[in-house]
Amino acid sequence: MKDRPVIDALYEALLNGDDEQIQAIQQHRALECLDLRFLACTDDPGAVDLNLGLGIQSCEYVIPIFEGPRARLMSRHTAIQQRISGGQSNVLIDYSLCFDSNFAEKLKCLVLGKNIDPVEQARVIEVLRLKAINPRVQFDVMPFLLENTRLTRDDPKNLRPLDTLIAFRMLDHLDWKAFRDDPTQLLFDASVDSLRERLQPAEESFLASLKLDVHVLRQEAIALGTQALLLRFASLWKAHARDRRAVMRDLVDFSLFELGSFPATELTLIWSGIREKDVAPFFGPLINPSHKIVHASRGMAWDMTHLRALQDTTRQSQLGSFFVPYFVSFDARWRDLLRLNPIRLLLIDDGRHSLNAGRVNDREFQLLLNDVMSDQAKQAFSTEQVEARRLGARQPDRSARQALVDREVQAWA
Repeated sequence: MKDRPVIDALYEALLNGDDEQIQAIQQHRALECLDLRFLACTDDPGAVDLNLGLGIQSCEYVIPIFEGPRARLMSRHTAIQQRISGGQSNVLIDYSLCFDSNFAEKLKCLVLGKNIDPVEQARVIEVLRLKAINPRVQFDVMPFLLENTRLTRDDPKNLRPLDTLIAFRMLDHLDWKAFRDDPTQLLFDASVDSLRERLQPAEESFLASLKLDVHVLRQEAIALGTQALLLRFASLWKAHARDRRAVMRDLVDFSLFELGSFPATELTLIWSGIREKDVAPFFGPLINPSHKIVHASRGMAWDMTHLRALQDTTRQSQLGSFFVPYFVSFDARWRDLLRLNPIRLLLIDDGRHSLNAGRVNDREFQLLLNDVMSDQAKQAFSTEQVEARRLGARQPDRSARQALVDREVQAWA
């Protein structure tokens, strides 16, 4: 059996506080660690403030995916700087605010002058003011596009994704100083109609290119797999009379032997939401199902898919830089769930294009899995089997996952 990837061995050692294993990796596998980058959250005042001076903590709708409040960031680039400077190094950090469909829809209404509830309008303005106050704040519309490209693919007459994309692009033409002084006014460098007409051809072309984009199709397949997982969770919750351990045992079996993957991020989120006596409100539509359960599970699946996508974006790097994404959502239930179990530790292997994210409750989650997994599941974690699942996860079968969703839906028909 070949050695486990060093990123997996080091992650497990750090998670378990195994100093002996860490020293063994340092002595025998140091060369394999050259492409690793490492982020560890801490309270140490000398570490990097993950708020980044952007004023993000002042806005309740912005959710960090990291525990914070500060972090130690290490890579071979910082190590070389420390060696040269006697312990000091500069860390390059990129960041962005990523929006879900709900926020994107409300922003479109505000920018294009469409009807919008005053409360929601105030929320959008509060988020936009972050950029008005600090120009370094960057917005990312890709999560919305990942979720909604399928709408225009299925129905070319559906202009919602195009209108929303144009609205985001119009922000590049907004007078941010004037907005900071008076957020009730949106002043562009041209009229809304002429600006929209000018931007539309390029955005139509961009949106058309996404319809068959490999990354977009992969995210759609991931969302389908997550929806199937959530629907199975709802069935198991009912069948096992809220026996949390039995639910998790069968969810792991479903993941490994029917879904064909081990979606650790999603399984950890589910466990975070059900581990206490009172289940997190986010899972309310599944544990107290109604005729809307299929629709609700689709939206919940996309929330989780966005989180996974944000987690994956942390792999982005230029000359050893780190990428720190934030998520913007008006859904209080989703925000509360994310805050239950944020990322505390991140290991990235730039050579293998892989990452391991350690969440606050991961040690407890690992102990739970070891205790409840079926014998068959325990036999499915050899190095070769894990690598095979990782390779399969890079190109998930969309049609197979759609069929899995269709089957799970039948339980609620």
